[in-house]
Amino acid sequence: WPLMAAVLFVAWRRFPPAPEALWWGAALAAAVAGALSLYQWGGSHGDRVSAGMNAIPFGNLSLCFGVLALLGAGFRRLAPGEAALLALAGVLGLVASLLSGTRGGWVTLPAVALMLAAWRGGALWRGWRRLPVGWRLLGWAVLVGLAVFAAARVAPRVDDLLSDLRRFSAEGDTRTSVGLRLDMWRTAWALFLQKPWLGWGEQGLALELQRLILAGRLNEQAQYFGYQLHSDVLDTLARRGLLGLGTLLPLYLVPVWLLLRRLRGPHAVVAMAGLVTVVMFAGFGLTQSQLRDPYTLAAYLVLVSGTLAMVGQAGGGERRG
Repeated sequence: WPLMAAVLFVAWRRFPPAPEALWWGAALAAAVAGALSLYQWGGSHGDRVSAGMNAIPFGNLSLCFGVLALLGAGFRRLAPGEAALLALAGVLGLVASLLSGTRGGWVTLPAVALMLAAWRGGALWRGWRRLPVGWRLLGWAVLVGLAVFAAARVAPRVDDLLSDLRRFSAEGDTRTSVGLRLDMWRTAWALFLQKPWLGWGEQGLALELQRLILAGRLNEQAQYFGYQLHSDVLDTLARRGLLGLGTLLPLYLVPVWLLLRRLRGPHAVVAMAGLVTVVMFAGFGLTQSQLRDPYTLAAYLVLVSGTLAMVGQAGGGERRG
């Protein structure tokens, strides 16, 4: 995937895609994810849904695409009908994430909201006030309905989180979702301290984790996740040490540096979409090894490469941005 993304980025630098491909592509992905989730949820009696893939990357990707669609709807000059279509697709992406029950991705939403409010919150509010009353009433109805639905889906997951934390704190229980993660993070840090510069390597880490499982020092469920330790940073530190961390951080920091310089240019909204993508994926990686998953790695590389290519275009305007 990284090699293919590099070739794609070079090609896009010469023939950059139109920014509309980002907005409507994200909207299509979010809408399809939402529709599939609602269809699956209707026959599952309220269980977590994933539309045929692991629920965590599915929920995170749905959330990211939904936020990008909403960003396109709220911060570009569009006809009300176009904005409504993008907003509807964005809401469907959020619904898909809620139905997946993926808690780790939800923590990124406050950070994204603060970024957008600091960037153009006043302009967004003025644009909202200029909408016809009917559109605003419809918007409020959708917001209230989404909030009620979110509360119903999030509350049980938060209760589970608190219960898992209590059981881990009181009993050292690692058989829960949270307990297993804490066990893997503790192990990752201990292994990093043993080999801080170069880490254990791919094969070496797998063998050491297997040894710890056989010795009863790590929950055996860790082997069912391909020996990835559910944190991009901690997994990298254990696997490749500080040298590996030095290759991981630029994947986030270099795009941020390049995109921040474009926030006042003609494609400022695309630049913000790229920043939002980086921040969300960095947040996803706090509780999941996102860059070791082929779906999320591919999505990150394509979205970041695409936004960087788009903001590198000369000319254009906010209508296209």
